[in-house]
Amino acid sequence: MSVEPLDRVGIVGLGHMGASLAGALAPHVAVVGYDLSTASVDYVRRQFEVEVTRSLEDLVRASDVVVIASPTPSVRQIRDEIDRLAGAMGRRPVVCDIASVKRELALDSPMPSTIRYVSLHPMTGREGNGAKSADPSIFVHANWALVLTGHEEPGALALATRVPLMLGNGVVPIELTDHDRAIAMVSTLPHVSAVALGRLVGEGESHALLQLLAAGSIRDSVRVARTEPTRIVEMLYPNRSQLKAAIDALISELEACRDNLDDEAWLLAWTQSGHRGAEGLLPRNDSKRMHRVPLPELASEFQRMARVGGVVVELTQSAETIMIVSVGGETSGDELS
Repeated sequence: MSVEPLDRVGIVGLGHMGASLAGALAPHVAVVGYDLSTASVDYVRRQFEVEVTRSLEDLVRASDVVVIASPTPSVRQIRDEIDRLAGAMGRRPVVCDIASVKRELALDSPMPSTIRYVSLHPMTGREGNGAKSADPSIFVHANWALVLTGHEEPGALALATRVPLMLGNGVVPIELTDHDRAIAMVSTLPHVSAVALGRLVGEGESHALLQLLAAGSIRDSVRVARTEPTRIVEMLYPNRSQLKAAIDALISELEACRDNLDDEAWLLAWTQSGHRGAEGLLPRNDSKRMHRVPLPELASEFQRMARVGGVVVELTQSAETIMIVSVGGETSGDELS
């Protein structure tokens, strides 16, 4: 099996994430962007000097990988339209969504018959909305979730993962059943707590005084609440079933703190535990490990990594063999110096 070329990436949807991704990819690969908004198309063309089109058909015809960067509720419709167009052209492009919530995408159901589908989720972003809020730097040192359903073709996985890897990003394999629960804790819940603090401090009875006293700790804590509210709702509502459990867990922590405020030893142990947890979220310099797998076994290898943990940082394909370099987790292979 020959190595598939990745000459052009098509991006459908040039809002905050799509435009940011277009700008980040432009120095590495040819990019063509598509959006119904003339203003977004014109801005991305001028700002990042990438090719743009108002024709989804032209984008599908030109792209080796198509990234759907539109709001989650529209992903399935766009996916089906791309499948129809690709079928009429006799093409089988790799198509990826980058939606933050996978529950509504029906990824565990049979996929459209023509396209080769891979679901990704870049763990990055910033406050803002629309193409003019684009910031390619959000993809510096980012990790992407590679969401596994068991239906992915090995060649499609190899091609799709090259998109984040060419940005110097890491790829974290994760099972579909685990994704939305994990995202509720590390992404959606922080938005909920930021909004709650924003309301409590910024709009409460003493908000005028509190605004004058606000410094780094509260400003950092509410930063993501400055995201355009409709974007926050697009994160919260689709993942509401998992988010409820995450909110309950946070409430339990807050109630435990409230109930033990008179116990200094308990407070010290509690804050020490939180300190360790926060330190564990910082980037680490783990040793790299290299291992080779036959291309037909790539999906199985990613599923194994999803079980034991690990981040793919390099992937090289030569005919029938894939070389994977990864960090963290219980990854097998030879340690690299």
